[in-house]
Amino acid sequence: MKAKILFISLIALFILAACQPAADFDIRGEWEYTMTTTDGNTYDTGTITFDGEAAKGTYLEINIYQVEYKGEFTVNGTAFKLTGDETWEGTLTDANTISGNWSHTDGASGTFTAKRK
Repeated sequence: MKAKILFISLIALFILAACQPAADFDIRGEWEYTMTTTDGNTYDTGTITFDGEAAKGTYLEINIYQVEYKGEFTVNGTAFKLTGDETWEGTLTDANTISGNWSHTDGASGTFTAKRK
């Protein structure tokens, strides 16, 4: 009976592991980014470092004024999302480029582009 329970538990574990979102690209590492406001002006530039697993983890963003922002990111296929003081939602167009839209808790918003360093 114990063997049967163990066998069923292992099967359930494999099924749950297969349901995890998969990232088409591994974004871990350091990137340079530019954030542009909706009126076309540069809002911020700097570096962002992604750490953790390929599909999810944490980030550390340091802008040109040396202000640090921290939060979490997820990647599902080519879809990218970053949450924290800012929210970035975008697409990985290849292994070295992410682009999309951003919004900040201060009400500012616009588009962003990030390139792997």
